[in-house]
Amino acid sequence: MATIVLDAEGGLHAPTAAVAAAAIVSMDEATEAPIDLIVIGDAAAIDRELARQSHNAERIRVRPAAFGTSVERAVELVKAGVADALVTAADAPGALRSCLSAFALIDGVRRAPLCAAYPALPRPGSTEPFALILDVGATLRPTADDLVTWARMGTIYAQRVWKIDAPTVGLLSIGKDPRVGPPEHLEAHRRLEADSSLRYVGTVEGIAIPRGVADVIVCDGFTGQVVVGLLGGVGDALLNMARGAYRTRTTWRVGLKLLEGAVVRFHEIVEQNAYGGAPLLGLDRVAVLALPSSSPAALASAVRLAARASRADLHRAMAEALATTSVVR
Repeated sequence: MATIVLDAEGGLHAPTAAVAAAAIVSMDEATEAPIDLIVIGDAAAIDRELARQSHNAERIRVRPAAFGTSVERAVELVKAGVADALVTAADAPGALRSCLSAFALIDGVRRAPLCAAYPALPRPGSTEPFALILDVGATLRPTADDLVTWARMGTIYAQRVWKIDAPTVGLLSIGKDPRVGPPEHLEAHRRLEADSSLRYVGTVEGIAIPRGVADVIVCDGFTGQVVVGLLGGVGDALLNMARGAYRTRTTWRVGLKLLEGAVVRFHEIVEQNAYGGAPLLGLDRVAVLALPSSSPAALASAVRLAARASRADLHRAMAEALATTSVVR
């Protein structure tokens, strides 16, 4: 059983979204194992919201954020071993600072990347409608060492959480030519290509990401954040275009009606309603950062993701993999 602490004060829709997410998860019956939740924040406000929701009270505990912010208290509970992982929709800079100051980096990791999911076409060996991209905002200027380490961590994550036997890895670049790019990318490419522990497919273009070119894509945090934001914008634009076309011509309505399910599903995936949030990898604890605009469905998925990552014992698996893999220079 996993215990997840959920920050009720983080996000644009606090505390309503977090409390609704806790209620949803508490009623889950088909999860791998039950999830206990600690919802932290303004206890009176949380109790009022819970009273409006159908929930399993045996699975939810409410704790006040007596001192400091709710995300700081959530971090403290995980560090003390009261909870196995935390989920927050607080602004990323503050949440990152709290996690990085309280949790330790595992051996072999110099910088902890945020790992997000993006929609991708099916790939051999994977049933997930996503692939991973890291980093997405934690480190703006990684070194070649960082990129290679992230590739290994992303591989372990895909294996342990998504059950992909042999994940493929790509390095995001401006083109397929590995000789083009900043020095750290050129060096990372050389070392990834020589690393027999990875299924490296080479440098990949941004346009290839949704095509499922690889299970794991590594890049600097600035580029990764832009990519994730762009995918979100595509989802919004697609829905708005469909709605506009629906109102314009009767003949378009029939075709759009047939596509309605696919359009909505794409939008949900891009909004992270089906995945939840971005885990901060490379630490000795599990932390999942959700978007501040996350809906209750997105936060519920983030809680389930945090539970899966905790059960997979990710930090130990990554530490072992980094310790046993020879460094390619």
